[in-house]
Amino acid sequence: MLQQPILPNDPMAEIPSLTAMLARRAELTPTRTAVVFGETLLTYADLWRAITRFAGYLQAQGVQQGERVLLRLPNSADFFAAYYGVQYLGAVSVPVFHGSSSARVALLAKLCEARLVVTEKSMAAAECAEITAQSGLTALAYGDLGAGLAWETPADMVAVAPDTLAMLQYTSGTTGDSKGVMLTHGNLIANVRQMIPAAEFIAEDVFVSWLPVYHDMGLITMTMCPFYLGAKLVLLSVSPKPFPWFKAIKEHGGTMTAAPDFGYRFATKFSKGGGTYDLSSLKRALIAAEPVRPSTIDRFEEKFALPGVLKPGYGLAEASVAVTFWDMQRAERVIDEDGHVSAGKAIPGMENAVVVEDRLAAPGEHGEIVMRGPSCTQGYYRNPEATAALQWRDGWIRTGDIGYLNEEGLLFIVGRAKNIIIKAGRNLAPREIEEIAEDLPGVRLSAALGIAGEDIQGEQIHLFLEIDRRNPDQGTLDELSRRVTQAVFDTLGYRPDKLHLGKNKLIPRTHNGKIQYGKLKQAYLDGSLQRDGLLYGGA
Repeated sequence: MLQQPILPNDPMAEIPSLTAMLARRAELTPTRTAVVFGETLLTYADLWRAITRFAGYLQAQGVQQGERVLLRLPNSADFFAAYYGVQYLGAVSVPVFHGSSSARVALLAKLCEARLVVTEKSMAAAECAEITAQSGLTALAYGDLGAGLAWETPADMVAVAPDTLAMLQYTSGTTGDSKGVMLTHGNLIANVRQMIPAAEFIAEDVFVSWLPVYHDMGLITMTMCPFYLGAKLVLLSVSPKPFPWFKAIKEHGGTMTAAPDFGYRFATKFSKGGGTYDLSSLKRALIAAEPVRPSTIDRFEEKFALPGVLKPGYGLAEASVAVTFWDMQRAERVIDEDGHVSAGKAIPGMENAVVVEDRLAAPGEHGEIVMRGPSCTQGYYRNPEATAALQWRDGWIRTGDIGYLNEEGLLFIVGRAKNIIIKAGRNLAPREIEEIAEDLPGVRLSAALGIAGEDIQGEQIHLFLEIDRRNPDQGTLDELSRRVTQAVFDTLGYRPDKLHLGKNKLIPRTHNGKIQYGKLKQAYLDGSLQRDGLLYGGA
């Protein structure tokens, strides 16, 4: 395995943890701006002070070294006081979607055996009681971000080693199949050190991000990298709407931004071109987290006169985040004959390969992508079976993605071995949507598919439902659609884009009951579901 590269003349070279990183940054550049969020501005000294005090608050709530603290918080400058305040005590941060329902919070709290749940404001007693009851954690406590920020007594920092667990990043799922990717302080710092030279980040960069801070690219690439360097982060609320995003780039002289493919498509579609937005300060814009379309790159760069600014990349939570980046000095992208945009080469200290069965694939041969490096997880929290399935051999871990390497060593992603829906850059397991639907009266069986929409829409959630009643009237169909849509939204924060209600045998299955997703998708796309009369209303 390649050795972890050390950045030249790096004042952070010997730091063992993320909290040590921020302590050093507060010493080196105390007055430099760390975070801007709306009207809030924190210097690195301000940020460190907020972290130490929030840690004091957590300590007063009984949080101890090694315990897990679940953070249900939106994007804000104050998020970092909570996230790093947990780690300041040697505890483990577990950030989750800020719109997570009580059921989702209870599930994840149970899986990680959380000691505390921190929210933006104190939860109602009834909600706390519901989460506690559903999680079965009698010692589960609840913290308030505002109360923590007002805490005046700092805690003493707990010294931790690089192999100390820093964070759990939970994958999709609404039952026990949700997996907590274990990331140590060493994993996260390694990936930051890998990304900085690959992306040519410097301390003078200005990062502008609307990506969610509870998820890997938004948290690690777009906040940890600038904090490591002492650069400026301009953080926005989670939204790809072009006006606030582009306005922030212009006002702050943003040099770096990032988004999934759909974010750039959305911004291109719903913004004026030409000189309306001055984005000329941008040096690079990372495009990753979902399949990259050549048309997205062409339209964005042409509309805003930014040739070569979009840089594809590839990553996943099991690698902390980044695995490959496109060469920052190479303006043109490489697109294969099937329209797949290359995600570039492995970043320093990371290795990737493609395997077919139990051997390495030849150049151009499709297979499963595997990776290894110092930022890669050791596995899933308290889930030995899933951890064993993650391993290939000799330290390589499986990604579940299908791709190939060309003769030049460029990686191309062509599909997913795992049946995952990528909605707005967020990975959703079909099973998590299906379980929500099938818990409702009237739904016999369901199957969720990701089907590419037109133009800016990206991958859309299509939910197919076999319903219990024969020949239902339209009122019954409408009411069931409403209830399913609301239940999915309440749990996941997303609504299915299209619901298809039909008869028994609508959803094809194998002889042992497994849903044949590929066959269902093809039947929908070629119109045979409608022709065979399996859908009510012919929809």
